[in-house]
This record gives sequence, C-alpha cells and structure tokens, in this order.
Amino acid sequence: MSTKYHTKTPLLIQVAGLDIELDLEVEYSISRYRAATLTQPEEPRSVEVEQIRAMLESLELPLPSWVEHEIYESDGFKNHLLEDAADKDAMAAEDAAERRREMRDGL
Repeated sequence: MSTKYHTKTPLLIQVAGLDIELDLEVEYSISRYRAATLTQPEEPRSVEVEQIRAMLESLELPLPSWVEHEIYESDGFKNHLLEDAADKDAMAAEDAAERRREMRDGL
C-alpha cells in the first residue's frame, strides 16, 4: 500500500551569469515500511516519482528527457522526497492530535 503526496521544489539552472529558477511540481507515492516475515524479507519505505512538471510562474515548460531521467532516478532527490513525506506525516499527526485535544476540552 502506498500514500500519494504532492510537493513543490526549486530547480536552479545556471549558465554563464544567467540564473533561472523553475518550480518543480512533483507528484509521488511512498510505500510503507514492511517488517520481515517468515517468508518475506524486510521492505524499507520507498518512493516512486509519478509526475514532474517544471513551471516558470504559471507556464509549464517541457524538460529534456535526460533531465527528467536524472530527476526520476536520483537517490538524493528520492531521499529529499522521503523526508518531505515524513515531515507532512508528522504535521498531519500533530494536527490530528490537536483536533482531538480541542474536542476533548470542548466536551
């Protein structure tokens, strides 16, 4: 089972005195950790990038296929997405706990 996420992250392109910053809108899914069983090995959390859109303000720009490939296959980028998902999960858990406290205090 996996959970879907969406994030924005900057992509900076630098060429001889020219800096262009694009926003990457990334849709990705995280598979949950699975402990080892008698018949199956442990499976750590993993990330699958589903879609990347490069945006310059509100204009979507096509990325060269080799750039897309590098992003999709980058272990560093996948680790960044795992951290992003962990942060979002922690924030959601805090929000849920706060709502429960508010409901309990309101009764």
